[in-house]
Amino acid sequence: MTPSQAGFPYVEQAAELLRFCERKTEKELEVEREYLLTSLREAELGAADMLALDRKYWGVESGLHHRLDVSAGEDKSRVRTPKAAFNLSLFRRSANSFVVHWIMRQPNKRLATTTGFYDAMNIKNHQKAFSFVTPRKSRR
Repeated sequence: MTPSQAGFPYVEQAAELLRFCERKTEKELEVEREYLLTSLREAELGAADMLALDRKYWGVESGLHHRLDVSAGEDKSRVRTPKAAFNLSLFRRSANSFVVHWIMRQPNKRLATTTGFYDAMNIKNHQKAFSFVTPRKSRR
């Protein structure tokens, strides 16, 4: 594929990916069509590698973005000024690092969720959450 054919600069390859999705509300399978574009030549990125990268993308989408959008309520945020939204996004992503660290160390896998982390931090008037971000001993 050429860049002019695709309408994107530097395109070397294009692929069409079809997914057959089963929806609870529909009786028939729904076909989703996705187009993949890359600036890498076939020798650098084959079809199987392109598919693997697409799957990896959806892993990030369903992992981090789910934690931010659903559990942390980022999409419901009423903050609209660019600087405030940016600052809040930094705090949410920092908190997500704590979430992942906490989840990996949970013995009870049923509680090892983002919501489980927030619940654990809410116990005793957020005392545990504050212990994450404050020093143990004063330097004075």
